[in-house]
Amino acid sequence: MRIFNPTVALALVLACWPVGAMAQNAEADAKLLASLEKFERASWEAAMKDDKEYFRTFMAPEYKGFLADGSMVTRADFIRNLDDFHLTSFTMGKVSMLKVNEDAVMLTYTSAYEGVHKMMKENMKGIETSSLWVRRGEKWLNIFYQETIGAPKRK
Repeated sequence: MRIFNPTVALALVLACWPVGAMAQNAEADAKLLASLEKFERASWEAAMKDDKEYFRTFMAPEYKGFLADGSMVTRADFIRNLDDFHLTSFTMGKVSMLKVNEDAVMLTYTSAYEGVHKMMKENMKGIETSSLWVRRGEKWLNIFYQETIGAPKRK
C-alpha cells in the first residue's frame, strides 16, 4: 500500500494553486484601487488649492480631458484654467476599477462639485466620471478624464 502518490499530490497542488493566485490577485487589485483612488482624490484636492504643480506631476503630457460643459482640454489647458476656475467642494461616490492591463487602469465613479468659473457659480451633480491612469516606470499618471452628465432618473 502506497501512502504517497505523486500523481494525486500533483493534482492537489494544481487544484489549489489557482485559488491562491486569485486571492493574491484580488489583494493586489484592492491595493492598486486604493492607491489610484488616493491619487484621484488628491487631484480634486489639488484643484481646490489651485495646485498647478500637482497636475504637472500627475498628468501625462498627452493628457486629454472631456468636461461636463462639453469642453476638451489638454494638460496645459487644464492647468491654465485653474486661474479661472476655483473649486470650493467636491464629492466622489464609490470608485470602481477596470483593469485594462498591468499598466492601464480606468477608474469610474459618480462625482459632484461646486466652484466659481470666471465669476459664475457652478454646481454640478450626478456626474458620471471616468479617469484613465497609466503606469510609466514606477509612477502612475492620469492620461484621460471624462465627465458625463448623468441622465435624469426615471420615475
